[in-house]
Amino acid sequence: MKSDFSSLAFVARQNLVASGVSISLGHAQQLLAASLGYGSLAAIQASTEEAPGIAGADFVILDVAGLSARAASLGYGAASDQITDAIASAIKSDPEPPAVFLTPLDFIEDVAGRFANDTVMDHDAVSDAAANTNAYFEGAYLEATEPEEALKDCREFWEIPVEGNVGMDQDPEKPFSGDNILVKGVVRVWKAGRVCLMNDMELDIGAGVDDSYYDLDEADA
Repeated sequence: MKSDFSSLAFVARQNLVASGVSISLGHAQQLLAASLGYGSLAAIQASTEEAPGIAGADFVILDVAGLSARAASLGYGAASDQITDAIASAIKSDPEPPAVFLTPLDFIEDVAGRFANDTVMDHDAVSDAAANTNAYFEGAYLEATEPEEALKDCREFWEIPVEGNVGMDQDPEKPFSGDNILVKGVVRVWKAGRVCLMNDMELDIGAGVDDSYYDLDEADA
């Protein structure tokens, strides 16, 4: 069973005291709330968006900027890095720990981008596009980028832009009709908290055969 908010704050405080940072449990709770995307302990307690803590989370992307700002306001600015480490360690020590990330880009590159590349060739839009060619799948080359909307500002899910191509091997026995499929869309990840995500993702994309080779033929004519 995953730890609740109070248990996490208690462990985070123990970690901080062990590292030489004298801090009250109340302040540890304030800092934990900030790391989970809330401006204060009262804000997380009043939230109706999700249960406080990490219940239901497979991934947590700590709000490091919000945590640093809150630490400074409470007089712990010099210990900001230690506080981040202490909270990350508290979450990782959970009996059922989620993966912890310190920046959105780390999650996007390690999880969302990998998911997109692993699943794109099974997507109906890509299969439909491939059916219009005389080629076979060779490999996927999608890049995921950080969205404009911050994770903590989203409601039910977070949409991460992805774009790239699926390369194809041409059948030499058949007429050439394209060997590259262009792909663009999003990885949609469902939320378990303000900065917490579930391992519940889908790839929502459009795809089409790259027909730029027609332009090359015209230029050579």
